[in-house]
Amino acid sequence: MKKKRDYYVIWPAYFEISKKRREGRRVNLKFAIDRVKLSEILIAAEKLGYKAEILQDKAYPRCWWEKGCVIIYSKKDKKNDLLRKLAIMIKELRRIK
Repeated sequence: MKKKRDYYVIWPAYFEISKKRREGRRVNLKFAIDRVKLSEILIAAEKLGYKAEILQDKAYPRCWWEKGCVIIYSKKDKKNDLLRKLAIMIKELRRIK
């Protein structure tokens, strides 16, 4: 029996506006972001009330040369809902800067 994880792995490629769906983008184009950073994902997750951490040494399987992901400890939302919330929060944080 497979053990259920209590966290999500979030890769920056999920939000990248320049990537196509088949290249790893997971959010709709209206939520997509240009050159999202790990720190932005981490801050957005913390602002939304999630416990999160950055792993610098992990590589996204589709783009093995791109290092780093964010681990978000929560299973109260579906992953796609979480990604949408993160994208909206990152866009808001960029507007504030």
